[in-house]
Amino acid sequence: MAHMDMRRSRVLVAAAGLLLGLALLWLRAGWLQLVMHEAYEQRAERNQEQRVLIKPARGNLFDRYGRPLARDLPTYSISAAPAEMQDPRRTARDLARLLHLDRRRLERQFASRPRFLWVARQVPPAPGQEVAGWSRRGLYVSIETRREYPLGAAAGEIIGRTNVDNEGVDGLELQLDGDLRGRPGWATLIRDGRGHSHSLPRGLRRSPEDGRSVVLTLDADLQSILESHLGHVVDTLNAERGFALFMDPRTGEVLASVGVPHLPPGRARNWTITDQYEPGSTFKLVVAATALEEGLATPDQWFEAAANGVGQVAPGAVFHDVHKEPRYRFRDALRWSSNIVMGRLGVLVGDERLYRYATSLGFGSISGIDFPGEASGRLRSPAQWSARSAPTIAIGHEVSVTPLQLVLAYASIANGGLLMQPQLVREVRTAEGEVVRRFTPHASHRVFSERTAALMRALLAAVVDSGTAQAARLPGFHVAGKTGTSQKYDASIGTYARGKYLSSFVGFAPAEDPVLVGLVVIDEPKGGHYYGGEVAAPVFRKVIEDLRRVPHGMFEYDANRVAARPPAPAPVTVPDLRLMVPAAAERRLADHELRARFEGEGARVLAQSPACGVAVGRGSSVTMWLAPPVDSLERCMPDLAGLSVREALRRLTRLELRPQILGSGTVVRQSPAAGTALEPGAGCRLWCEPGVRAVGLAPAQPGIMARNGEP
Repeated sequence: MAHMDMRRSRVLVAAAGLLLGLALLWLRAGWLQLVMHEAYEQRAERNQEQRVLIKPARGNLFDRYGRPLARDLPTYSISAAPAEMQDPRRTARDLARLLHLDRRRLERQFASRPRFLWVARQVPPAPGQEVAGWSRRGLYVSIETRREYPLGAAAGEIIGRTNVDNEGVDGLELQLDGDLRGRPGWATLIRDGRGHSHSLPRGLRRSPEDGRSVVLTLDADLQSILESHLGHVVDTLNAERGFALFMDPRTGEVLASVGVPHLPPGRARNWTITDQYEPGSTFKLVVAATALEEGLATPDQWFEAAANGVGQVAPGAVFHDVHKEPRYRFRDALRWSSNIVMGRLGVLVGDERLYRYATSLGFGSISGIDFPGEASGRLRSPAQWSARSAPTIAIGHEVSVTPLQLVLAYASIANGGLLMQPQLVREVRTAEGEVVRRFTPHASHRVFSERTAALMRALLAAVVDSGTAQAARLPGFHVAGKTGTSQKYDASIGTYARGKYLSSFVGFAPAEDPVLVGLVVIDEPKGGHYYGGEVAAPVFRKVIEDLRRVPHGMFEYDANRVAARPPAPAPVTVPDLRLMVPAAAERRLADHELRARFEGEGARVLAQSPACGVAVGRGSSVTMWLAPPVDSLERCMPDLAGLSVREALRRLTRLELRPQILGSGTVVRQSPAAGTALEPGAGCRLWCEPGVRAVGLAPAQPGIMARNGEP
């Protein structure tokens, strides 16, 4: 009996224990499902869902005629997760050989960063495609973009640059980064138990918004010509540096801005906007124009100078003239750049008036141009002037200016007396080519009357014809301008340095109706030549000579000032002409100021080049094909190997294909292969390399975004 009671007790204890265990399990399940549900749901989302950033395409920068100044080119970037690799040492050895890296250093990086590291970024297409073809675990290949600048270093200081993440870091790339960079998108991927990521057909995503393109006021031809001549002079004279700025005086549009030598990234500066210097005799424009405007002098009025070239114009102000004459007429004093006469004019004009006209021309304040780091120059108020300040400032000392300010002052003489608002941007466009913002020229205010401006243009033309700037003279073409030669101030000794000069020339052409104004400055020329008329004026002349040879250039037509007419037209977007009858297509192009060119015979337009949405210059020709392509019944992919990108795109346009170009130069691979049947609107890829001509290469389809052998 006792034995039966013991067994019953054990059963009850076991049942109670089982019941308690079940109760605890139910409580635990309830706790997890009810109380901890949200926390574990979030943890599961973190472990199973992955949000991938989709980068937008950065917008392009174009010159005033639609030629690219900055654009994106596709490249490959290679990353690694060494912990996932079967043989990290072998992979490091192969990567080092292909990418010309240090094998031992790469092995150390694999050991110290087993989860993730960048092996190389912005790799050319050929090695990137080869790595993708290996299909090895833990090795990843992705497409990135590299910023390309067709003008290279010639426009580096004004265009600026981007970093490895394609973000603007200086120049116009930085200033316009908000428009150019676009808005990134994202996509949600699901990670399985093996760590593989998969996209769902209806997964959450936001498409990226590509950056906007910007049409600048720059002229690529002028930029290249100016950089070439300026660089040659700086090298020949062994100068410290040279910088130049050219502008359309009618609109205030900056046409070119150059600085040489070209400093490495991170140290480069656009000296024409961000730096300031003592202008010397080029500043005499201010006192001369002020004296004429205020009726204090006339072109034929005589002023005392000095037969020995030394004259005191104010207490403590003794000036020297290179050309020694006892007296000058006003026009000759400007023509021969007499310091003594211009100093006397400074005293005659007086402190207040000289300061008022100088500030009205923009000296001593920033212009507000769309460029980072603009300097304001230095012009003290008359309350801080001494008895010698007015004559000293009149000849370009005790004042600092930026090249931009000086060019704007001469532009006001060239355009009839208006101070223009400087401009670097003409239009901002969407990725589809639609204009979202257009900037028009704007005159800030009038500084001089048209009569004074016309007198000054004639006087400055005499400076070039028979004065100090004869080296800028061109046969049969009138140029006006002013030379400047100023000693450099040395802060370490508190005075002007011996043998160190800033040589400059600022002028405009043609003198009677200027369409171009420019400044050239050479810093510390060596070799015994340092006068602005010897050093800087010839650069201006050579630039004008080359510009006159440019087909359809600025000197081939007679343009009016901005006060009477808007600026030169911006590029236009090619309309969609497909399926239109020829007469209607031709009228449509005429409305856009474009010319029509037909090939073949047919009732409607089947294809066009340039394609719809492409920005071209006004007056450009658009080719339209009316006859069906040769393989219209059996559409086949042509063999494009060995062709240039331009010719390949021309052939694909007729087939209405959507090409993706990887690289630049000559087509070396293509997909689909030649002879493949095509559907209208199909896509294709062309792999290109510069300086390569490939014939008979087999088409390849390398893996992209390869993960564990999966493309």
